[in-house]
Amino acid sequence: MMKRLLFTLCTVGILSGCGGEEVNVVKLDHMPSQWDVRDMNSFTTGPETWASDLLLACTDDPVPQINEDVTVYHSYVLNRKAMISDYDAHAYKLVTYVKGEQNYVICQDGLSPKMRVGLVEKFPSFVQASEGVTIPSNPTIANGTPEQEESLKESDYSDVFEDPVNLIDETMIQVTPSLNGSIHLNIGEDEGIFPLSIIEPYHAQMGSMTIALGYDEQSKEAYIFAKSEGGLLSYDPVVMISENDYWQPKQFEGLKVERVLQADSLEPGVETPVYTFSYMENGKRVTEDVRLTYTGREFATDESIEADIESNPAVPSGPFVFVHKTPLDEKATIGYPNVLRAAGIDMSDLMDAIDEAEPVKRKGEIEEYTMLTFIDGWVGQEFQLSFQRRSKKVDVYLTDPKRKQTFKLSSMGAETFFSYFPDLKE
Repeated sequence: MMKRLLFTLCTVGILSGCGGEEVNVVKLDHMPSQWDVRDMNSFTTGPETWASDLLLACTDDPVPQINEDVTVYHSYVLNRKAMISDYDAHAYKLVTYVKGEQNYVICQDGLSPKMRVGLVEKFPSFVQASEGVTIPSNPTIANGTPEQEESLKESDYSDVFEDPVNLIDETMIQVTPSLNGSIHLNIGEDEGIFPLSIIEPYHAQMGSMTIALGYDEQSKEAYIFAKSEGGLLSYDPVVMISENDYWQPKQFEGLKVERVLQADSLEPGVETPVYTFSYMENGKRVTEDVRLTYTGREFATDESIEADIESNPAVPSGPFVFVHKTPLDEKATIGYPNVLRAAGIDMSDLMDAIDEAEPVKRKGEIEEYTMLTFIDGWVGQEFQLSFQRRSKKVDVYLTDPKRKQTFKLSSMGAETFFSYFPDLKE
């Protein structure tokens, strides 16, 4: 008899906490159904089951730097299906998997312009080890071959230039980019721009770039032509920064170019001579060195991310709380009347009221607004919402579909709930 009584008490304890253990009502977790997943390299849509691994990426302590040759695998982007605010720092996430001596994952999102690096024990099953590209810790550089130069000459730029821009012979160079940094172009004392000015991990799949110079006899402008192993073509005029910080193409009358590259890599902070330019200026022929400088970029730290957040106080922070008629996995902006957003900015009283709800065996009647959802950064939680309307009060029930458990808000908790959603009390 005593054993049966103890069993009965503990069975009830599952609902109210056997041995004094409390049930946590709020249990935030990843919600894959709220995300679109896309492979950035193959431009294909991935299943939502990939979202859990991608959302988990870079959530541990960050790695400050990667100082080794690595193999870069595919990049994946997450986009939240429903826009939850005017600006949501967690609306997207770009994730790249990288292998060196350890398994790295590199992430970028709206919290900070810098990329964050994390470590993973092993890659998810959808990361194909056969589709990686090995890249150096610093960019490598070499003189191009006649075959590469001929291949670039055969590329069609007719839809870009009205007048022919002729490639200059023996100006081809080949650059293999590194993982994260920028390459700057200088001509004499002037600073310019360069097609590989920004190097980021997901660019690695494009492979090495072959680059050559072109010249427009009519405009006297020089051009940089680039072609990646992945087939991407670019064509940019040589643009310099003037004394008043105005960017404009520079004219090189009677331009003659000599390739003088001797180095085999671009070392950080070192100006590497690539060409000499000889051209007419104010009636005299001048000669200037053309140099490339590589600058490695730092990855994010907890401190730098916190500083970025503090520098933009207008960015709303979670948690966000909604009641809605249909699931928040539609490709639409959240808006009235389909979705009601909890009134106010501080959600702490509402979250406390819900977390203090008690487990019960029954639920109320389902009405027009069927669901309640929390969204807090990369995690959230969904409940089925139901009510029991009485003459003097309304009981509020929340059912967690994952645990198949219903919770009832206290009388005070229900009043708190309706203070955030006054439309639902009517």
